[in-house]
Amino acid sequence: MRVLLFRMLCDTGGVSSSMLLLGQGLARRGIDCEYWFCQPSSRLPEFTATGRATVGSLPALAARLERGDFDIVQMTASDPAALVVSRLAGRARVIVTARGALSDVWHRDNCFAYTAISRGMAELNQPFTELEIEVVHNAIDVEAWAPPAAQDAAGGGGPIVAFVGRTTAAEKDFPRFTRIARRLIDRGARVWIADPHAGRWEQFDGLPVERFAAERWEPVAHESIADFYRAVAASNGVVLMTSRSEGFGNVAPEAAACGARVAAPDVMGLREAVIDGETGMLYPAAASDDEVADRIAGWLASPHDMARCADAARREFSADTMVERYAAIYDRAAQRLHDGAADGARTHDSDASGMALLMEHLGRQPGWRATVPRQAAAELARAGRRREALQVLADGFRAVPTQLLSATALRQLALAGAGLVRPARRA
Repeated sequence: MRVLLFRMLCDTGGVSSSMLLLGQGLARRGIDCEYWFCQPSSRLPEFTATGRATVGSLPALAARLERGDFDIVQMTASDPAALVVSRLAGRARVIVTARGALSDVWHRDNCFAYTAISRGMAELNQPFTELEIEVVHNAIDVEAWAPPAAQDAAGGGGPIVAFVGRTTAAEKDFPRFTRIARRLIDRGARVWIADPHAGRWEQFDGLPVERFAAERWEPVAHESIADFYRAVAASNGVVLMTSRSEGFGNVAPEAAACGARVAAPDVMGLREAVIDGETGMLYPAAASDDEVADRIAGWLASPHDMARCADAARREFSADTMVERYAAIYDRAAQRLHDGAADGARTHDSDASGMALLMEHLGRQPGWRATVPRQAAAELARAGRRREALQVLADGFRAVPTQLLSATALRQLALAGAGLVRPARRA
């Protein structure tokens, strides 16, 4: 079996971590697996080190798929290029995964199987497809994450209250973190912020933030984030999450596996990423900032068993389970369709805020669902792949019939059209 894990952008977040881990696990099982990206990032060397990663164009990928180099193509359901790649997949089976967004374009004719990284993601996406969305939780590399060897790893000072993630991402609700952290600073805590985008207070003007002098606020490279978590753990501190929702929330099990307990709201994704009472604490999403700060302050006053926390995370989120589930899906003979009779009202009231953000994101998807096919069609046409170019254009029009109403769209279509009428120079 030959598996291709595709993503348009090799980004710095949890999706890339999960993708790398899945590929490594499949390789250990003897399954031939490759990665394909259209755009690189600072994490690309982790993939190229495997000897199985490509940064290439969609026409180059189309040539590999046409040759039948892959039996399975797996992608994130909301990836901007996913629909294009599904059109190019040919005989390869397409598997899509809902990671942290809604998607309304997948059905039995363009997708063999549909998975989600949490029950919440599966339940929210299920109304948009007749395929059964199967839950395959994210996992962590248990060899890479381990607790500190000694309590003094963070040096002197009070417990560290840490934030890990993009401070400017609305779904992370960094303003709420600042308000809770401000109250904990008054009780002797220190604040560390690992922000890949190196945010600044000026970016939050007009938002309900409470400013303070953070001891650290900087990007932390992926290869250094385990040491960051271990320092939090050794300080008897906490990784504080304030997200309105998460697809899964990789930060929670990764931090816990390094011995750092996690405090997170009881919302979609996080209620599955935190083992309440073992790897951390779930607090009511509707609790006030004062109430959350009081709960965490009481928690920080007690000694923390880093080894117990790490053992629970490593046991629950081992990559072996994730890899076995996907391998079974790849081997399956037939699609699984959803039995709507089994549906019920399963959403939580605390997910309402996050759902609003997810619906807003879904509303923006038609924009790139039109733009990416037009760009891809132009590339395919220039490469002499006229049939695929026309198919991709048609898919884009079906997805967004109004796309001809913009000047940019007309220019892109003109480029694609020029490629379609030139003599073919296909290799």
